[in-house]
Amino acid sequence: MTALRDETRYAGDTGLLRTVLSTVMMLAAASAWADWVKVVEVGDTVYDVDSASIGKAVSRRASVLYEYAKQESGGVRSRLVTYEIDCSGERLRSLSVTEYSEPMAQGKSVNSWESESVWLYAAPKTGSHIPARAPYRQIVRFVCTR
Repeated sequence: MTALRDETRYAGDTGLLRTVLSTVMMLAAASAWADWVKVVEVGDTVYDVDSASIGKAVSRRASVLYEYAKQESGGVRSRLVTYEIDCSGERLRSLSVTEYSEPMAQGKSVNSWESESVWLYAAPKTGSHIPARAPYRQIVRFVCTR
């Protein structure tokens, strides 16, 4: 009887392990399932937005993928940033960042942090501190027209 209980418990542990491993694999492949749309290219960096990640509220969240043509310092080839975008105020701020060793947010996670940055105003306003050629204006326009 004890052997049967041990086998049943082991089978349950295996099922749990499979579930956990499957979940980890799905999360790791999430960037491959994203609906990436190229929004702008500045220099050697391409900025893609996951159109499926865009919320529908006035203040929206969107995932933006930075793809670097060459490896950046620290072994970074791509960066996945979650932005909060205020469409009515034409501004955005980062909420979280994860840097990866491979393009398309693949490979090893090199660095990751969560913190709200200051608001960056994308509209040409007095006091705006986003240069005209920066990608943020195009990102805000893309997200807010969806």
